[in-house]
Amino acid sequence: MTLSIGILTHSTNPRGGVVHGMALAEALCDAGHEATLIAPDAGGEGFFRTPRCAVRCIPVPEMRDLSARVECHVAAMREALRDARYDVLHAQDPISANALADLVVEGRISGFARTVHHLDRFADPGLAFRQARGLRAAAELFTVSALWERTLLAEWGRVAPVVGNGVDPLRFSPEEKEQDRALWGRHGVPLDRHLILSVGGIERRKNTLALLEAFLRLRAVRADVHLAVVGGASLLDHSDYRAAFAALLSASGYADSVTVTGPVADADMGAFYRQAAVLAYPSHCEGFGLCPVEALACGTPIIVPDAAPFTEHLRGDEALWCVPEQPDTLVGALHDALRLGCRARFGAVGPAVARRFRWHDVAARHIPAYRRLAALPRAGVLQESSINA
Repeated sequence: MTLSIGILTHSTNPRGGVVHGMALAEALCDAGHEATLIAPDAGGEGFFRTPRCAVRCIPVPEMRDLSARVECHVAAMREALRDARYDVLHAQDPISANALADLVVEGRISGFARTVHHLDRFADPGLAFRQARGLRAAAELFTVSALWERTLLAEWGRVAPVVGNGVDPLRFSPEEKEQDRALWGRHGVPLDRHLILSVGGIERRKNTLALLEAFLRLRAVRADVHLAVVGGASLLDHSDYRAAFAALLSASGYADSVTVTGPVADADMGAFYRQAAVLAYPSHCEGFGLCPVEALACGTPIIVPDAAPFTEHLRGDEALWCVPEQPDTLVGALHDALRLGCRARFGAVGPAVARRFRWHDVAARHIPAYRRLAALPRAGVLQESSINA
C-alpha cells in the first residue's frame, strides 16, 4: 500500500536533522510512496538544495529571540497542517513535534512519529519543556544510533528503534568535479596547503575551540596547513562561543591560516571534502555524525571521537581517533592524517565504508511503524495533560 507521508523539519537549512529528513523523503519516493518535505522558511529561499520530492515551505518571520522564534514556528506549522491529509506525519525535531502534539490534542490527528537525533540541554525552561513534550507526545519514536536508543530507554522509558543514516554516492564520491578547484575564488580557501576541514560551524557541541587550539599547535610547526570551518546555520545562539574562537584566533598570529566560511552552497560540500587532507570532527555530542560518513564517501580521512556513536558504526582502521577532552590526541591525529600514504589509504577504504550506509535501507526501517500509524482510528479531542505528562 502506498503511503502519503509528511516529513517535518525545523528549518530549510543544512543541519543534520534536515539533511536526514530530506534524504528520507527522497528514498521513500524512490520506494513508491508519496513523501512531502515540510518546514518553516524564514528567508523565503526554500531548502538548501532542491530535493527529489514534493516540498511545502511555511512562511515565518525573521525573529532574533530564540524562545519567541520557537513559539512562532510551532504555531505556524500547526496552522499550516491543521487541515492537511497525510497517512503519516513524521517530525525530525522538537519544534515540528510540538506542532503535531497540538494537532493530537485538537483531535486532528491520531498520532505521529518522531526521530530523535540528539537531545540538547536547555537552561531556558520553556525550551526544555518543548523538547520533552515533543518526545513524550510521539506515538512512534526512532533514533539514529544505539547510544540514543539506550538513552531514551533509560532516561525517558521510551523504545526508539535505530533507523541509522545514509549517504548519497552520487553527491559524495572521490571523483573530482569541475567546481572543486574553484574553492579559492568562492570561499578564500587556499589549495596550495593541506586543508584541515571542520563542518558544522563554530559551536560548543562541535568542540570547535578545541580544534582551533589543536590546529594552532600544528601550525606552529607546519606552515603548509590551513583550517577551514564550514557551515554553521543554526537556530541556537552561539555568539559567546564564537567570540571566544575569534579572540583566540586573533591572539594567535595565524589568522591568515584559518577561513570561516559560514553556510555554503550544497554543491560545494563534496568539493570541500575532496580537497581536504582530513575532516576533523572532535564533537562532544552527536546523534550519529553524518559528516564523517560523507567525507569517507569522498575518500577523505576523518578524525572522530573514540566513543559512541562513532564506535558503533566505524571500525578501528576506518577512522583516526581522538579523545575530545584530551587535546594531545587530537593534535596527534592531525599529524597522522598528514603522513604520507594516509590520504591514499582512505581513498580506497572510505568509499567502501560509505557503501554500508544506504538511504533506501533507512527508509525501509520506517515502514512498519508508518503502517501502524496509518492504521490508527481517527482520534477524538484529547486532554492536554495526557500530552504533557
